[in-house]
Amino acid sequence: MRIEVRRSGGFAGTTRHWRVDTDTSADPAAWSDVVDALPRTPATATAGPPVPDDFTWTITVERTTVTIPGRRLDGAWADLVARVRSAGDQS
Repeated sequence: MRIEVRRSGGFAGTTRHWRVDTDTSADPAAWSDVVDALPRTPATATAGPPVPDDFTWTITVERTTVTIPGRRLDGAWADLVARVRSAGDQS
């Protein structure tokens, strides 16, 4: 399974990317557990007004993409992002 995380915005307006192919990782089952814990309701459904200089996170798991404002990145989505940033290839 391929997981990509893109962070854009912030004060400088920069964009960063991280990518993981879980099939080639040391523990693919652990990645499946993290993905299975994701909520089925999009996190953007409760998004409020934009916050200046906030990051925007765009997360793609296989063919499903969600965009989450930085102030709303929490729970299972935050866990996934942290894991991809830690283990993934940055580009």
